[in-house]
Amino acid sequence: MSISLPKQIIALIVSIGAAVYACAADDSLTLMQAITPPRILDAEISPDGKHVVAISYTGYHYGLMLIDMGDLSTKILVSGKRVEEGFWIFNKEPQHITWVTNDLLAVDYGIEAESIDLNGNKVADLGNYVKGKAVPEDPDSPELLVYVDEDMTSMAKVNARTGKSKKFSLPSSGDPVHWAFDQNGDLRAVTMSNSAFWKDVTTLSNWYKSKETGTWQKLDDFGVAEDGWIPISVPEKDNSIVVRSRMGRDTYAIFNYDVQKRAIGEMMAGHLKEDIISVDDVRAANFKSVTTTGMKPVRYWFDSKWSAIQQSVDNAFPDAINVVSGNPDGNVLVFTYSDVQPGEWYLLNTSTMSARRIFSSAPQIDPEKMRPMELVSYSSKDGLTIPAYLTKPAGMKGPAPAVVLVHGGPTVRDHWGWNAEVQLLAANGYVVLQPQFRGSSGFGRAFETAGYGQWGLAMQDDITAGVQYLVQAGIADPNKICIYGASYGGYAALWGVAREPALYKCGISFAGVSDIEYMLKDSSDRNDDKAVKQLQKSRIGDLDRNKEQFEMVSPLKHADRIQAPLLIAHGTEDRRVPISHSKKMMRELDRYHKEYEWIEFDEEGHGLAYVKDEYRFYDAMLKFLNKHIGPKKMENGEKQSSESEARH
Repeated sequence: MSISLPKQIIALIVSIGAAVYACAADDSLTLMQAITPPRILDAEISPDGKHVVAISYTGYHYGLMLIDMGDLSTKILVSGKRVEEGFWIFNKEPQHITWVTNDLLAVDYGIEAESIDLNGNKVADLGNYVKGKAVPEDPDSPELLVYVDEDMTSMAKVNARTGKSKKFSLPSSGDPVHWAFDQNGDLRAVTMSNSAFWKDVTTLSNWYKSKETGTWQKLDDFGVAEDGWIPISVPEKDNSIVVRSRMGRDTYAIFNYDVQKRAIGEMMAGHLKEDIISVDDVRAANFKSVTTTGMKPVRYWFDSKWSAIQQSVDNAFPDAINVVSGNPDGNVLVFTYSDVQPGEWYLLNTSTMSARRIFSSAPQIDPEKMRPMELVSYSSKDGLTIPAYLTKPAGMKGPAPAVVLVHGGPTVRDHWGWNAEVQLLAANGYVVLQPQFRGSSGFGRAFETAGYGQWGLAMQDDITAGVQYLVQAGIADPNKICIYGASYGGYAALWGVAREPALYKCGISFAGVSDIEYMLKDSSDRNDDKAVKQLQKSRIGDLDRNKEQFEMVSPLKHADRIQAPLLIAHGTEDRRVPISHSKKMMRELDRYHKEYEWIEFDEEGHGLAYVKDEYRFYDAMLKFLNKHIGPKKMENGEKQSSESEARH
């Protein structure tokens, strides 16, 4: 298919070849379609633009596929497999790929890394995790920056052709948490973390090493819960560091730090309302672009060639996020995705301004049948404006059943883009609201810190206000609303049905926290980390001083107030929120004769790693919703159950 466009815009030439697949022709999104693993996880273009390597699904594992951009011929370089190495038994599958040179690749397998040639032959062992090229601007340099221990506390410059490495020296005490390099790939600035032995107190210190002396000097100290600055690169100019900070402002920006003055200097890039989350070509004299995160990410180019290409691509793929990489004077790889499109890759020839589709991440998904993710906002109880994502089912006439989907964290956030869980709910007739309640990250310091100490209080008010917004706007049926979340979202779901028993007709908790006091002293991996414990104290509260508040907002201690039926699910291997949280919650529900359903997942942790378990959970969730608030949308679900029995 070709599309004629104005000269400044790309003519899209879609090539249907070995790497391109037809979309599913079903009238709705089935459960099997929603949970099918992505065909392509990631793709990277070679420096000369002649090849693209992709992490591709083979039916059992992910492997590496190499595509020749001349004739679109493909070959498998690496096939994933189940292996046993020493004490480790794991799926050895590519997780990250780096082009070292035009004929050499670095492959990360999660706990080890190696370099391979374009025939898939192993060249050298590299270490544990590849951070990136030592000199990104040199396409012929074989040197990489590689973590050479499992804890990522030691790094070396490694020659990908020979495997020879040289470790970087570090300041005498603590563990490194941020690394900054100069244009030669030498370590010049670092943030070290030091935890007290007898107390849960962690201090972060920033260090710098000049070319002349070669010795480390400490520049600054700050507490782990304080806003400080993070070194991200060292420019050619001596006594200067490029840093990321929000000290003195609401959002994260990029600054120059003066080593001699020991002070942050001029702002190099910043946005008034949005954090800068990434910087491109950070070690160059003038970086090429920065990306901000609002309700949608935006990339701002300072390079005129790339800016023109980005504009052309955005014009050709409107209403999408388009990520470009490669050579602006040659071949450019375009990854485009949206709320209705999981993702496709195109090869753009900049001399002809024509693009060829090379593969799709989820060919079974038909974008025409997906539902758009709207950007909305509403006022909370105290007047704070809460942003949210809203997805409505097709053919909606009048108020519909609604699911309030609460993200985990809670100092994280949801993102705009295709979301299998959201689309599955919408396909089954449910409105989906994803509130970005106070405490969520990415919306500035004031918004984030407004959620500190507010588990079950103002944070829950923001979620409740979202439900009221849906009802008042005529979007949700007030008699058919369910609250659902995982981890912190699971806590919010459990507390929501206890705190607002008349508001919700059901609740769903996956790996949910049932009691804050218990969370702060359970067997979680969080409680083995002094820095994390200190962050929890500053963001959630103190076990001694806030005991009464924790009891006041505990689902476990207020199970008697719950009226709505619950679906509770948890993995037996969960180290982040131990399964004991759900077991304790169920004992209290039994004590008060409350209605609930229980799903226990063997060999699963803080999430679902296996497709069979995803199917089991979402099949149960759809049936649970249909029983308590739903439209009659289970015909496909019943068919899917028989498919599951045949497949699994």
